Amino acid sequence: MNNFFSNFNWESFYMNALVSSIFLIISIILSIIVIPHFTLKLLKKRRKKFMSTKISYIIQELCEFIEKTPFKNKELTSQQLIIYTTKKDIKNHRFIGIIDLNILQEITRLEVRKLVLNSIDNLSPDDAFTLITAEKIRIDILKNRLETIISFHSLDIDEEIIAEVSQLCIEIRAFEIKYRYNNSMDDLIEKGLIKRTAVHGNIEISDIYKLIIDLFAKLLTLKIIDVRIEDKK
Repeated sequence: MNNFFSNFNWESFYMNALVSSIFLIISIILSIIVIPHFTLKLLKKRRKKFMSTKISYIIQELCEFIEKTPFKNKELTSQQLIIYTTKKDIKNHRFIGIIDLNILQEITRLEVRKLVLNSIDNLSPDDAFTLITAEKIRIDILKNRLETIISFHSLDIDEEIIAEVSQLCIEIRAFEIKYRYNNSMDDLIEKGLIKRTAVHGNIEISDIYKLIIDLFAKLLTLKIIDVRIEDKK
């Protein structure tokens, strides 16, 4: 044993230990930083197709809602947006939808909100209640569809988009609670004992429209989406 240690090449041993330590440190750095980075980048690339599909679902739901809105006029509908997925991803390039409002312009978004409030305020209480009730049905349908999309496909949608959709759904829920006040005297109204003198929910509907259009406009500016603006004849 003494001969073994006396003839042992300690210089080579220390050099090997030093080299091994350097490679160990490099391996740790690769494992902690580099490998996860490229793994996430690869996963993101593979998820791009699915993300494009899920965002398209949301856009189509918003398209349908906006297209059927009663709050439009000739000035607001002078342009239309034709929406596609980006041509940069040519394999997945496809048509998504069309809307008759250029919501990419901030003035359009402001005018829509103003039109919502004015349209309801200029109606009689009974007519305003009828309009708000019809809008509540449409808004509830939109909320249910959006909640379904983000519940089942949250892994393929950016967290910021999920947060904004969730905020929209919360505002819709608040509107539903406020709307119930309109039914508090239904029995007396049906019996002809009193008349409806006011309605609740007009401001909330205006706020909901703002959130919907802001979300819509944000989705249209994503890199995975292409938009063509056309003047209507």
